[in-house]
Amino acid sequence: MSEGEATDFDWTVRALIYESFATTGEAPALAQLAAEAGGTEHQIDASLERLFAAHEVATLSDGRIWMANPFSAMPTAYPVETREMTCWASCAWDALGVPAILGTDAWIRTTCAESGAALDFGVVDGELAGDDGVIHLVTPLRDAWADIGFT
Repeated sequence: MSEGEATDFDWTVRALIYESFATTGEAPALAQLAAEAGGTEHQIDASLERLFAAHEVATLSDGRIWMANPFSAMPTAYPVETREMTCWASCAWDALGVPAILGTDAWIRTTCAESGAALDFGVVDGELAGDDGVIHLVTPLRDAWADIGFT
């Protein structure tokens, strides 16, 4: 990991990552980020390391973007459908974060991790709708980044 606090360049990279997720449902490629941020892929790698250290984004072992909460670049059990796209969230809590961050309605079709029962829920006209349920956070939020993939 790269030492140091996040820089203005890092915040630009972060904004570009969120813009890509918000408009396409997908993480941008490193080359795309470099071109849009006006840097090199090496600078993007270093930026992503600082953003990880700041608990802003998570990357895969090959350096690709994995998560920028509430978005996941990898398919998960939490597909979030909006009028414009389908994207992925890392967990049920993040699935509700997607419509909040996008300011739109969204629907999530998943299963209960405990029982396997189908669950359909979402946000319609700014209100929670669908199946009742409880989101159980196993890891205290203060410890989430110790293993963000498990959390």
